[in-house]
Amino acid sequence: MKLNKQVLNFIKNTGFSSIPRNEGSRLINKDGTINIKRTGLKFSQRFDVFHWLINMKWIVFFVFLLVGFVLMNTLFALIYVSLGIDGLSGIHSPKLFGKFLEAFYFSSQTLTTLGYGTISPISTAHNIVASFEAFIGLLSFATSTGLLYGRFSRPKAKIMFSDNALISPYKENGKGLMIRLINSKDDQLINVNVSMILSRLDLLDKVRKFQKLELEMSRIEMLVSSWTVVHPITGESPLANWDQQKSEDHDLEIYVQIDAYDETYSQQIHTRTSYKFNELVWGAKFKTILGHNESGQSTLNLELFHDYTSVSLPKN
Repeated sequence: MKLNKQVLNFIKNTGFSSIPRNEGSRLINKDGTINIKRTGLKFSQRFDVFHWLINMKWIVFFVFLLVGFVLMNTLFALIYVSLGIDGLSGIHSPKLFGKFLEAFYFSSQTLTTLGYGTISPISTAHNIVASFEAFIGLLSFATSTGLLYGRFSRPKAKIMFSDNALISPYKENGKGLMIRLINSKDDQLINVNVSMILSRLDLLDKVRKFQKLELEMSRIEMLVSSWTVVHPITGESPLANWDQQKSEDHDLEIYVQIDAYDETYSQQIHTRTSYKFNELVWGAKFKTILGHNESGQSTLNLELFHDYTSVSLPKN
């Protein structure tokens, strides 16, 4: 009966294809992104400006804003010069490049609605362009401010996962699949749920199959320190009687997802990662990272977070 139960708990609604030839080297990357590249669509059809701006790195975001600001002022400065520099009062430089620079400074003051008053438009054409530029400036800064707030207010899970998943001794003469995770931020995560799915190739049917792994504990009230997530390898486990070679033959991949509530942002967050067969260590246990200092305060030694030691596994 245990074998039948093991066969019947396959999952078909994971969203991944069961056909091996349709997949890449892994289903999910270590950083949690899906290992899929979309082709066959035009760039304009698949490109999302908001998604790109919200998800780019901070340094790239600020460089993008700075370059955009400079290019926009350069464009309007060229327009002012091309319309005739006499249309701007207060320009004193005798050289063309100097006139361009002064027009550039006037453009930056107009774009930001700052306006020192040293230079001002006096022709109709220049007034029209300056009015249009002020309008563009209001829209640009409103958009930039919204993006800046969106990036700051967007919750992002800063959960660290161990580099490897371990097959370790578990309880009396047992084994367990173990991963370690920790919240690297100072904020509090509550109602933390974890799920673990095993993906493997069925060598007989030549398809990929998915099975949910039962966990010793799939939910905790608060992620205060580190959490070692354990799947007990019993007779009903999909990993029963497996070894390192068999996991490689079946192209094993273990998918882990975390869902939690972030008290700082008052929003639900999630993150994920995966472990391939070559990231699974058989016969090892994590080094202890919990302790306390002389003041009686609990400590976490994150230098040892990914470290483990080799151990012997039970024969059964």
